[in-house]
Amino acid sequence: MSRPELLFLTLKGLLAWLVLSCLVLFFGEGLITVVFPILKAVIISMTPDLSPSLHVVNSVQSQMDASIELSVLALRPIYLNADHFIPPTTELKSSAHLLHSFVPLVIEGSILLVWPVQHWRQRLVLIGLGLLAAILVIMATLPAHLLGKLEISFQDIAELGINPRQVPWFVDWMVFCELGGRWLLGIAAAWFCIQIHRAFLRI
Repeated sequence: MSRPELLFLTLKGLLAWLVLSCLVLFFGEGLITVVFPILKAVIISMTPDLSPSLHVVNSVQSQMDASIELSVLALRPIYLNADHFIPPTTELKSSAHLLHSFVPLVIEGSILLVWPVQHWRQRLVLIGLGLLAAILVIMATLPAHLLGKLEISFQDIAELGINPRQVPWFVDWMVFCELGGRWLLGIAAAWFCIQIHRAFLRI
């Protein structure tokens, strides 16, 4: 690839990133609300002792400060350590920044929008695959992030007593995502979409 072609591709990528970022800024609340039922199902499968509800909380100061809030109700006593339990019907909350949650999707979409194709129909197929992959990425990151923040606060109390509970697996996954894993997931999702698209073209 020549230098002008590389520069042109970079500029296209930056433009795609800017357009997708603006779409997320103005339509992110509606987009995330559509997948709330799926996210609730994932949360229930991860923590069956909690009854979740999700909603978007808008900031008075700025639209860019909107957050996704998880409210959970304990359905039965939750063990922390030998001396502490969370009693049933206790309501607990955690939140995640709305725009931050869309970062891997913007990365994935930017790659797919600039990936070279031979026909506009191929671009549509690639975008369709990207939308499916984006839902999977959200399912893999957002529930773990919201639950992980709750579990960290639980664990702080649990470690103060005898026989503390084990740290749930999704806390480590949340930490991985927060340390750059969600960026990698966005890139990996785009790569898988491109590979599936290439496989269809060979058929």
